[in-house]
Amino acid sequence: MSLRRTLLRPRLPAIGRPFSAPSPIRSQSTHAPFTYRLGASSSGKSSGVSPPNDINTFPQSLLDRDDPYFSSNDRYSGEDAFFMAKIARSDRYVVFGLADGVGGWRDSGIDPGRYSHGLCKYMATKTHRPETEGDLKPRNLLQFGYEKVMSDRSIQAGGCTACIGAIEPSGALEVANLGDSGFLILAPGKVSFMSPAQTHAFNTPYQLSKLTERMKAQNRIFGNSAQISETPAQSDVTNHKLHHGELVIFATDGVLDNLSAMDILKIVQPIMEKRGYWSAASSANQGVESKEAIVKADKLRDPKEQKNIANLPSELAYAIMRNAKIAGLDTRRDGPFAKEVHKYFPNEEYHGGKPDDIAVIVALAIQDGNPKAKL
Repeated sequence: MSLRRTLLRPRLPAIGRPFSAPSPIRSQSTHAPFTYRLGASSSGKSSGVSPPNDINTFPQSLLDRDDPYFSSNDRYSGEDAFFMAKIARSDRYVVFGLADGVGGWRDSGIDPGRYSHGLCKYMATKTHRPETEGDLKPRNLLQFGYEKVMSDRSIQAGGCTACIGAIEPSGALEVANLGDSGFLILAPGKVSFMSPAQTHAFNTPYQLSKLTERMKAQNRIFGNSAQISETPAQSDVTNHKLHHGELVIFATDGVLDNLSAMDILKIVQPIMEKRGYWSAASSANQGVESKEAIVKADKLRDPKEQKNIANLPSELAYAIMRNAKIAGLDTRRDGPFAKEVHKYFPNEEYHGGKPDDIAVIVALAIQDGNPKAKL
């Protein structure tokens, strides 16, 4: 990633009312509420093609102690970082996100991993003690983490992209995405949504940045031409309604530069089918196999399946991470990054994948079987 000019933006105001419990549970919806299962996987660029599953996957059991989890060691994720949290000890309200340290900072002698890991640590901590409901809004949470990192003297400088999400008991998903990390929503047999990247130019994403005093002085002399520096106010905020059995995939560009949305679906679909949670649907009127698929609702809700389902998101995250890592090292298969190179620089002889740090978070939405009135 590149570092370019500095763009200053206003802070977001703090908004919201005093926080007590996951108040969306009290919404006037007649739809049955959801629970969510979370999992993650990560791998540093320098680790092997098949990182050990037991140290590179992060299941929901890490949240059983009711504290948020955040990546605290870049040994397993490099410059990428992530966090996961249950709000008010509830599987019905979850917040999670990831950050990708901008590698160009190493040219200035700065470890960008300190910025990304620090940002996720501060956001995770805030989810544990929110003061208002507004604190849990993804853009506000990102603003909180940003301000903390900017005032943290132990983080000299750096920058990162970020993607933060919050899912309420009603199935409402809100995401704030800044830069070229991103997310997908997968339903059986289809990609329901994929976030667009925010970029200034090819391989130059929107990014949060913290400058050293020397860099600030240089910017004053040269007219802010050296670094890019957005704030959370520039993040794209989108809202979505999840359905039973859908998957939300958050990923850094170590995944998205090497796997397309359809590639990711092709990794996830067979696992979900093999476990019996998704299945191919038959076309009754034509007597042929349909390209669409259905959710095996009863099995997802079966109490006997809960142990398997609890580990499923981290297993899916590991499968995505491993395939992205293999694709990144493949010199013959052109992934999304190579195709972008050919689009913007037709004369460039760039082929194959793009090795990078990787972080993936997977959330599975499970709706209760019976509608509840006036929750």
